[in-house]
Amino acid sequence: MVLLILTLYGVNYFVFERLFFFNELLSFIGFSYFITYSFTKDFKFRVAKSHVYKLVILFILLCLFYALVSLFIKTNWYYYFRNLSIIYSVFAFFIGYNLYYEQYLFFNKIRNSIYGYALIAFSIGSPNLIDRNAYSYWFALLQKNWKLTALFSFIILHVLYVIAFTSLTVIIILIGTLGFLFIIKTYAQFKLIALLSLCSVLIICVLAIPYLKMYSDNGYFLFGDVVYVYSQHPLFSIDHNSSWRLLFWYRTLIETFPQCLLGIGIGTPILPYLPEVTTSDLLNTDEYIAHVIGTHNTFVTIWVRFGILTTILIALIYRMVLREFFVYKGYYLSHNNDIGLFLSFIVLSFVGLFNLMIETPTLSALYWVSLGFVAKAIDTRRHGKIEV
Repeated sequence: MVLLILTLYGVNYFVFERLFFFNELLSFIGFSYFITYSFTKDFKFRVAKSHVYKLVILFILLCLFYALVSLFIKTNWYYYFRNLSIIYSVFAFFIGYNLYYEQYLFFNKIRNSIYGYALIAFSIGSPNLIDRNAYSYWFALLQKNWKLTALFSFIILHVLYVIAFTSLTVIIILIGTLGFLFIIKTYAQFKLIALLSLCSVLIICVLAIPYLKMYSDNGYFLFGDVVYVYSQHPLFSIDHNSSWRLLFWYRTLIETFPQCLLGIGIGTPILPYLPEVTTSDLLNTDEYIAHVIGTHNTFVTIWVRFGILTTILIALIYRMVLREFFVYKGYYLSHNNDIGLFLSFIVLSFVGLFNLMIETPTLSALYWVSLGFVAKAIDTRRHGKIEV
């Protein structure tokens, strides 16, 4: 039943989260698992040996500290509880960790239904049937094997996905998934590519700063005068969505440095705003948007709200997961196709690089359950004493 709830939520959150609050239900179920398996009969607290598990516990504790501090700096209770979903959704991790063995049989039974629903959604093209980026999670998770014929089907599904929703993120996901699986051979290669990519983004940010500073030249706009910024250099007009994100990240990280190292907590605005004014096209007041929106990079949002320490914890989790992936890739390809658990988590990570993820109840529980599956898969490999 729990995995069915997860599937309904992950397949169509437009119905099952926005109308029936499945993210909150999954978070509560995850919390129940946590309580059940964290205490012995004599009420002694115990923690699993998993390193990822322990880091998630630390992440929760640090976020709870920020939640406590935020009680004194929040704008109001409504925004506080809206942002609180970032914290309580983490408990969904314990669903994935404790239902790792059960998910094999369950997802094998419903595989065709999930594929069929995707094809229906692609043919209709409605944005309210599936997420325009994150459904790739299911394609990676349910892939039976990665031989030529199955791989061709995987690619075709993503091509149909792109055609139906014209999503650049899906193209990045497809290229990234194939790159992780076939092109990047070692963890050392991945670290080099990641370092070069990060340096490239930093260089672009530094070069763009003189133009990004102009966002306030023409008075107040919540997101700044983005049209004016676009007009200052032709490169900004290549992709307005990317340029908008770059300006957002500049304002929340670079412009606020070093204050951003501490984080702003929850129930607080992520951007300065004027009350009772609407300057965006999001159909809500600037005050509302400033409190509930993310930076369209879920990891930047975590940094902005919870500071550099929580970001370091997230980075340590990714270090463990990705090192495990590259070092033991051969094992996970052959062991119940557990490679799909890793790749589906990587898919959601790609989504989070350019969109809301951990900070939104529409996808947060899916992300943490996925990490729970991966953490348990790592434990299973370690306890089995599998050699490289």
